Amino acid sequence: MKKKNIMNKMLALTLCSMTAVTGCSGSSKGNTVSSNGESAAPDPNKTYDITYTGQWCYSDYEDGSFVEKMIEDALNINITVEKAETTDTIDLLLASGEMPDCMWTESKTPSWMQEQELIRTIPRSMVEKYCPKLLEYYEANPLIYKMVLNPENEDEFICLAGLTFQFVDYYLPGDFYRYDWIENLGIDLGVEVEQVSDRLYVASDGIELSKFIEIMDAFVNKDPDGNGQKDTLGAAAPDWGIGQIGQFFSAYGFTRDINDVDGRAEQCYAMEEYKEFLKGFQDLYKRNLLDPEIISNDRTLAWDKVNTGVVGYWLSSMNTLNTWAMDRPPLTLLERDPNAKILATPGLRPDGGEVKAVVNPTPAYGKFYVNANVDDEKLAKIMEFFNYTIFGAGDKEIVAQMIFGEKDVDWKWDETGETPVKINKLNSGDKGTWSFCQFGQTEEVTKWVGEEALFQAGGKYWSEGENGSWLKWQHKPYKTDLANETSYEQISQEISGDLDAYVASYRTQAILGQADVDATWGDYLKELDRLGYNKMMDELESLPSLDQMVAEYAK
Repeated sequence: MKKKNIMNKMLALTLCSMTAVTGCSGSSKGNTVSSNGESAAPDPNKTYDITYTGQWCYSDYEDGSFVEKMIEDALNINITVEKAETTDTIDLLLASGEMPDCMWTESKTPSWMQEQELIRTIPRSMVEKYCPKLLEYYEANPLIYKMVLNPENEDEFICLAGLTFQFVDYYLPGDFYRYDWIENLGIDLGVEVEQVSDRLYVASDGIELSKFIEIMDAFVNKDPDGNGQKDTLGAAAPDWGIGQIGQFFSAYGFTRDINDVDGRAEQCYAMEEYKEFLKGFQDLYKRNLLDPEIISNDRTLAWDKVNTGVVGYWLSSMNTLNTWAMDRPPLTLLERDPNAKILATPGLRPDGGEVKAVVNPTPAYGKFYVNANVDDEKLAKIMEFFNYTIFGAGDKEIVAQMIFGEKDVDWKWDETGETPVKINKLNSGDKGTWSFCQFGQTEEVTKWVGEEALFQAGGKYWSEGENGSWLKWQHKPYKTDLANETSYEQISQEISGDLDAYVASYRTQAILGQADVDATWGDYLKELDRLGYNKMMDELESLPSLDQMVAEYAK
């Protein structure tokens, strides 16, 4: 697809009103370029001072770190890292008028940054010149243009989006079971199961809801661990955040994100199917097939019950098969109990139905902003800095050092020369690792940090690189305001405290049997409306669905 066609289609999809305060902000706010930037170039004989903040630039960041020094020497720049570690400290940094020359953040929208006149636009020609590889990713994932392009000028970006393939692949949600318990009980799961490593087994499909209930009943009322006692519990979850219980929603035919309900965008907790979920789990709780403490937000409590053999089912994601997650099951369980076998499944499904998992619509990760006071010449140098930190200027060894530290001190290449092997375990931020490259996780980097041996053993099921068979059950949200062109996000932020608290309270009452769901559902929906739910969701009605956007790009 030609770039010009993508730009024209993107602009045709932009439905925001340029006069709306909370809609898309154009170049009339904040600084813009006086030209297309083609003639701008850094002076090769000049040392540039660049102020910066990003992920892992926290209060304990070591000034003059190994990675910082490596970048400075390579690009002939002096870097000053502004230390900001939370949304609050970033707010203070911006409010003080001390926004650095460039910064990464996930907490500030492009429209807000422009409304505050904090940032300048970035010419596309300059990105093409100094960071062409980035645009290759944008061309392959054109919805990113919707997020970062200046709607008033197709030749400018408001900001640049980084990349990660973890959130469209390696964080694939799933369920884990004690497979040795299932074997002891002689339960036929109704799906094919493959042993992929010594004690890891993988199901070819999700477990049907009725089969899940049968398994939980056997875990609670029989003797799955063979100790002669009925001392094991039913389902446990890490917490009751919407993100974690999404697998349970799949059993009732919907996803944890924004769903299509007869052509209207609805949050999962306002759907009729959610009502059925509440009624179903109320029954499971009454029958003692759920851990009595499942409604707790203490995930470490649930992990401890799994690790000590009290619980045989929990929710997680497939990337917890990598050693960064040694503090939680399944890895802790496998280490503690040499007899434990683990079954990974893609989730639950309605009887006769399919698993429904949610995937991010693009690999976009974070936003890179440039201060409004930066001129074209310095911007060109910042684009060199961007390219070096995200792509290592084309040298994978540079990328590896930004992630893992000093070569042959903190890491070395494996026998193939393709994958770094850790020598020392550095925390993120140590020696400046991840402080500059967090938002540059290409497919190669994602494999380095997210595909260890146990994960790879089941890669044909859950890895994009292996064209994983589970991935067909992933679904994008029905609608998302990618460009913040409506007031959806603003209203959401205003009402989320009260709304989230009410949804959580009603859910708890329903599952504990303290509320008759059928009798109170109408009042529940009325209270959501009173709190601003319908006003918030009405904002999305003017937007095309993500599927419609993708179809436009494919024409």
